[in-house]
Amino acid sequence: MIIKIKKIKLTIFAPDPEKKLSNGLDYNLNIVEKGSIIDVLSTLDKQIYDNPEKSIFPIYKGLIQSFVQLIWDAEENVIYEDCALNAYGPHKEFMPLHDDINFNLYPDSEITIVVHAD
Repeated sequence: MIIKIKKIKLTIFAPDPEKKLSNGLDYNLNIVEKGSIIDVLSTLDKQIYDNPEKSIFPIYKGLIQSFVQLIWDAEENVIYEDCALNAYGPHKEFMPLHDDINFNLYPDSEITIVVHAD
């Protein structure tokens, strides 16, 4: 069985006292072909756990330990309302990630998340 992979560019900003996300962080990630934003965040967290020297965590007085925890409300299965999302495919196709958390991301997508964008 051949597993198909797609590339996603993710940029994350957050106004935080530790200044770890204020200027934004860019990540280029490979996820499974049918992957969603949760797959992107999980892949990013796994990379960080495998390379702790590259981790920005913990942040927010030690309360936040991962990108999944920072961005995704697991109980409601939604992106937190205070996270602004700009998600577009390679031909500028809009991806409604706030409306559909399980949306199958387009290959070569670019996603920008701004945490606490209220």
